[in-house]
Amino acid sequence: MQHIISTIMVLFGAGVMGLCILKAKDLFQMTPFIPKRSKADIINALQVHRGLMIFFVFCYCVVAATMFLKIHLMGEMFVGVVFLSGAIFVLVGIRLQVKMILEIKNTLQGLLPICSSCKKIRTPESDPEKPESWSPVEQYISQKTAADFTHSVCPDCLKKLYPQFYK
Repeated sequence: MQHIISTIMVLFGAGVMGLCILKAKDLFQMTPFIPKRSKADIINALQVHRGLMIFFVFCYCVVAATMFLKIHLMGEMFVGVVFLSGAIFVLVGIRLQVKMILEIKNTLQGLLPICSSCKKIRTPESDPEKPESWSPVEQYISQKTAADFTHSVCPDCLKKLYPQFYK
C-alpha cells in the first residue's frame, strides 16, 4: 500500500511540474520586452529551465513506474537523480530570476523631476533648492541603468547651431 501512495505522490509531482512547463510559456512571451544586452542570456536560461522541467517530468514518471513495479534499486537510483537535478533546477531558476529582476531594476519607471530649461534631473526625495540634488540627464540615467551615452546633433539643432553645415 505504501508504494501506491508514494507512486501517487510522485505522479502528482509530475503533474505539478507539467503545469509549470505550461506556465513557463508566459515567461517566453515576455522576451520581446527584455533589452538586447541581456536578451540572449535570459532566453538561454529560460530554455535550460524548461529543459530541466521536462527532464523532471520524465524522471518523476520513471520513479513512479519503478515504485509501482517494486524495482527498488532502479527506483532509488532515479530518486537520487531527481534530487541532484532538483538542486540544479533551483540554481538555474534563481539565476534566471536574478537576471530578470536586475533587468527590471535597470529600467527607469515613474515620473522624473526634470528641469524645463537645462534638462537636469533631480534625485527623487531630495531638496529641489540644493544644486547637488540635480544632475545631468546622462549622468542620472547612467547611474540608474546599464545605458551609456554618445552625443550627436539632430537636424533641427544642426540647422540652428551650425547653419553652414546644414544641407
